[in-house]
Amino acid sequence: MSQPLRADLSRRSALLLPAGAFAALTLPTAAEADDERALAITGLMACTRAQRWVDADVPYSQSAYYNGYRTDCSGFVSFAWGLARPGLSTYSLRRVGDFITKPQLRRGDALLSPTTHVVMFDKWADAGRTSYWGYEESSSQGAVHRVIPYPYWPGYGDFKPFHKRGMTPA
Repeated sequence: MSQPLRADLSRRSALLLPAGAFAALTLPTAAEADDERALAITGLMACTRAQRWVDADVPYSQSAYYNGYRTDCSGFVSFAWGLARPGLSTYSLRRVGDFITKPQLRRGDALLSPTTHVVMFDKWADAGRTSYWGYEESSSQGAVHRVIPYPYWPGYGDFKPFHKRGMTPA
């Protein structure tokens, strides 16, 4: 049998496979496809995405990945905001947004200490705005949604409110 004929037979055999056989090998799952969609354009979308990691109880790690994102604090926020995999670092997050003031904080914004940690802001936990509900990848607890003192616990860095450009709160 000549070489071209063998190749011809291989192609014909491949055509006999069920139509979805190759798609299953190359297409992302529904969850992965959702992760690859455009940037989260609202704070509500970002919080909904963050809650997925909380629900999955994704543990903190600076060397592990979940759906292609690092499972550290900045990988978590990068995922929630729909940024490219594997996510930005706490230092490089500054490229996608701007520091704002405390009264400007809205759902989906962040509290960022560029050299140490980042937490995504959900909503105020009290009328005095001394604590808030935040999403974070905590080194001791993994992905959590919890009440955090504003701007963060003392001794963990210089946290400032931060807004991702182009994101609206609702």
